Amino acid sequence: MARTLLPDHLDAIEPSRHRLPSRGSPQWWSRHWCRTAAILAMLILLVGTHIPKLVIGPPGDGPDKLLHFFGFAVIATLLRISDLGRNAVRTGFIAFSLAIVDEVTQELPGLNRSFDLMDLLADAAGIITALAWCAALAPTRRGSSSHRLRQIRRFAGLRLMLASPMNWLHITTAGVLGAMLVGVFLGVGGRNPIIGPITMVVVGGLTGFVAGAVLVVEAGCRHSIRRIDGQRRCLSCLRQTSSEGACSHCEGWYLPAPFGREVPDRQVLFRVSILVLVVAVSIVGVFFYPAIPGMSVIRLPVLESLARWHGQLQISMSMVVDATFLGVIAAWFVWWHRRRTAIASEQEGRFCLVCGHDLHGAPHDELERGRCPECGADFAMDPPNAMAGTTKQGENVTR
Repeated sequence: MARTLLPDHLDAIEPSRHRLPSRGSPQWWSRHWCRTAAILAMLILLVGTHIPKLVIGPPGDGPDKLLHFFGFAVIATLLRISDLGRNAVRTGFIAFSLAIVDEVTQELPGLNRSFDLMDLLADAAGIITALAWCAALAPTRRGSSSHRLRQIRRFAGLRLMLASPMNWLHITTAGVLGAMLVGVFLGVGGRNPIIGPITMVVVGGLTGFVAGAVLVVEAGCRHSIRRIDGQRRCLSCLRQTSSEGACSHCEGWYLPAPFGREVPDRQVLFRVSILVLVVAVSIVGVFFYPAIPGMSVIRLPVLESLARWHGQLQISMSMVVDATFLGVIAAWFVWWHRRRTAIASEQEGRFCLVCGHDLHGAPHDELERGRCPECGADFAMDPPNAMAGTTKQGENVTR
């Protein structure tokens, strides 16, 4: 098979909202179950927030704001990956409208509930955080043809995994098990005089749910990519293709993983973890800097006002503010790192993507493949990137 990737092949296999999938294809089922999950999540949230006289936890230990934050973050994510929210603006509009309707209808007679502006702000914080992460993890416009193909294959694996209702059940089960384990652990081992036990259990449960669900999604995506290669599935509609790789049901193609090494991103998780830790320590330092020896003489009116405002909030609402700040900062860092990775991939064939060694004059075979003489990493002499020079460079694709 020739090494050069034809741009029309990449355009054909890249999903687009302007090309509807054929009914019954895995791509169609993926859209169907994503839409179903989003609708069910909205219905469950509306039912849960309208239970008459519902009180969670004793006074001063109510995690209701955290539950609002997490619930609308999940809804915004499901809307974004479904065809209900085709772009960030439409997703945000639907989610914010639902939040307003949810709070306004709290005043219905017989519910013994009332409109709470802080609940609405927690809803908005969850939506903003979820959309920030969706934008950070969305496909990028920049990058070499090999980088684009790897990106398309990765999202094809995600869509194939979400085409099965059993996989949705596996994701939910893993999230519930993670919530049980981490929730009990944090509720028992995280007792402190400031945050109540109910809130600690909820914080642990939400953290465990996200961790369990993400682990299963990542494992499922890798398994689905292996299925795509083993069954030579079209990267657009996800049906099996002919031996040539062309799909007889749509204009898509099956293309194997490109030759050569991609830009290493093994350190992104470590870097994001360090960044979140530094930001969290900075938040703590803002509120406790007057107690640090030698710092009490330094007056910072802005930090003092911020600490005073933060201290007047409920515990759960202050935790929502912290989670939003940390979540948006971490999402921005991931977006920045993925943009740098895409830009670096445009040097493929000219510089080694692993060590940065200049590959000019390096030996390669008739398929324009070779090994870096410095570190031994595989490389391929890709043609110039067709996306270079556009006005949209560096921006994430809106679908």
